[in-house]
Amino acid sequence: MQFLAPSALFFLLLIPVIILFYLLKQKREQLPVSSTMLWQKVLADTLAQTPWQKLRKSLLLLLQLLLALLLVFSLLRPYVVVNRQGSRDLIILVDTSASMAASETGGTRLDLAKAEVEKLVNEVKGETRFSLIGVGPSPQVLANQTTDAKEVLNKLKTLQTGYYQANLETALSLAAALQEKGTSTQVLFFSDGGVDAPEGSIGLEHFEYRRVGEREDNLAVGAFSMQDGPGEQLALTRIDNYGSKDAVGTVRLLGDGKLLDAQPVRVAPGKPAYLFWNVPQSASYLEARLDASDALASDNSAWLIPRQAAQVKVLLVTEGNVFLEQALKLNPMLDVHKVTPGAYTEVKDRFDLYVLDGFWPGQPPPGQLLMINPPADSPFVAAPEGMVETLEPSPDQPLLRGVSWADVHIAKSKGLKKPTGYQSLLRDGRRTLAAAGTLGQTRVGVLGFDLHLSDLPLRPAFPILMQNLVTWLVPPGGLRDTQADSGGTVGLNISPDVQAAYIYNPAGGKSAVAPSQQKLEVGGPGLYRLEQVINGKQREDYLAVNFAPVQESQVKPAAQVNLGLKDVAAGAPAKVPQEFWPWLALLALAVMSVEWWVYLRGH
Repeated sequence: MQFLAPSALFFLLLIPVIILFYLLKQKREQLPVSSTMLWQKVLADTLAQTPWQKLRKSLLLLLQLLLALLLVFSLLRPYVVVNRQGSRDLIILVDTSASMAASETGGTRLDLAKAEVEKLVNEVKGETRFSLIGVGPSPQVLANQTTDAKEVLNKLKTLQTGYYQANLETALSLAAALQEKGTSTQVLFFSDGGVDAPEGSIGLEHFEYRRVGEREDNLAVGAFSMQDGPGEQLALTRIDNYGSKDAVGTVRLLGDGKLLDAQPVRVAPGKPAYLFWNVPQSASYLEARLDASDALASDNSAWLIPRQAAQVKVLLVTEGNVFLEQALKLNPMLDVHKVTPGAYTEVKDRFDLYVLDGFWPGQPPPGQLLMINPPADSPFVAAPEGMVETLEPSPDQPLLRGVSWADVHIAKSKGLKKPTGYQSLLRDGRRTLAAAGTLGQTRVGVLGFDLHLSDLPLRPAFPILMQNLVTWLVPPGGLRDTQADSGGTVGLNISPDVQAAYIYNPAGGKSAVAPSQQKLEVGGPGLYRLEQVINGKQREDYLAVNFAPVQESQVKPAAQVNLGLKDVAAGAPAKVPQEFWPWLALLALAVMSVEWWVYLRGH
C-alpha cells in the first residue's frame, strides 16, 4: 500500500490533542442527594485537585481516536497498484508481421498476444472505449472506439500473420488520428519489436510497448540460386543462423517434388553455411528444404526455377533483309527459320510468330504476325507511300519503352489503317506509320515503311523496338519472371491463343486467369503454377515465391522499440493506482455516528 499525499501525516497530531483533552477533563457523575453538607470535605479536595488526572477507560475516547485515524488515512489518499487501465480510451495495436508466427510455449507469438489482449479487455471496467488495429504494411482497423468488449474479442480472433514486416509508423499515425482531443488515450503495442519504426515524433503521449515472445533460435534458407559448374549446373544454398548458439539441421534438395540429395549442416551463430548441389537438366523446379527445430518455419524452404522457357518458333518471309534477320537472331529465345515469299506456300510446319517483310500471302497466317512494309493489297494499308516529314511517337506506349527516335529518319512510308483494337505507335501528322493491336485472338504489329528507306536499322532503337514487339507478340512464357518475393506482384504474358488459363497456389487452390490479365499478386512462399490451354494443348509455367522479409528471420524479441526521438523499453502490463480513501471516509462517518450515539446515551 502506498500514499498519494503523505504530507497528510501531519494531521496525526490530532491524536495527542484528543488524549490531552481527556487528561484535562474532570469526570463527574451527577447523583441526587438530600443535603450538600456532608460533601463539603469532598468539595474542598476537588478545589485543591490539580487539573491532570489519570487517563481512564472511555469508549468515547476510543471512538474519537479511531475517527481521527480514519480521517487522517483518508487525507493520505492510500492506494494499491492493480493491472488496470486508467484511461478512458484504449488503442490496442497488434503486430501481424511474419516473425509473430514464431512458435513459443503456448502457441505462436500472435496467439500469446491475443491471449494478453483478451485478458486486458476482460479486466477493464467502466465505459472504456476500445480501438483494435492490426499492424502490417498498412494498418488494419478492426474496431474503432467501441465500448462493446465482446465485439473487440470477436475481431481479435480474425487477426492472422502475413509474410511481411510491420510498419509501425503508419499505425501510430492512424492511432494519433483516432484519439479524441482532450481525452486521455493509452496506446498499447503488442509485438516482438521487429518493425519499421518511425523516424520522428509519433504524436502520442501514452505509448507502451508490450514485448511478446522469448525464443531467439532460428535457422533460415538465406539464398538459393543457380550457377554454372564444370559440365553441369550447380545450385547454391546458403543457411543463416540468427540464434546465439551453434545450430544443426539437415537440408534436402528436391526436384519436381522428388528427393534428389540431402546434406547435414552445422551453422555457427551469426554465420552462414554454404551447400552445393548438382542439378539435373530435366528438373522443372527445385526446392531446398531445411529440417531443423527452430522458432520460425516460414523461412525454412526456398524454391528455384532452373529451366528457361521453351524457344519460340519464328518464320521470317523476306527477299533478303539482313537487318531484320540479325535483329531476330539476337534474341536467344527465338528459333528463326527464313524463307523467300515464293517458298511460303511450301511451308507445312506451324510457327508461333510470322514475320512478313514486304509480302502478303492473301490471308492471315496461323500464328502471331509482325508485318514490315505491307503491300498495298494487304488489309493494313490506308494511304499510299509518301514522304515522311516528322516522327511523333505515342507517349507512354509500353512497346516503345527504351526506344529513342531522336536520331531516326524515315524517307517514305505508307499510311496504316487503325481499326478497333489497334493503337498507334508512330505518326507523321495524321498518318499512322507504326501500329499494334489484336484481331480476334491474334496479335499484330505493323511497320508501314521499308527498313531500307530509313536509318532505323543503324540505330540502337531498332533491336530494342524489335525485342519489345516480339516479347509482346509471343511472350516467352506465361509468367514474365520465374522468381518473386512473397506478397509481391509478377507480370503475366497470357498467350493470345489461350482457351483457358488457371493459377495454382502452394496450398492447391485454383483460380481462373482472364486472357487480358497482366498482373498476378502472390501470397505466401511456395511454388505457383500457371496452366494454359492453347489449341487444345496444355502448357505449364512455374513461379518460385520465396520468403521476402529476411529481417523477420531475426526472431529475437527486441528489448525496446525505437520511435525516432526516443526509445521505449518493453514494459510490464500497465499498472494504475486504485485509491480506496472513499471507503475510509465512509467508515469514518459510521464511527462518528456511533460516537454521537454513545455520547447521547451517556447524557
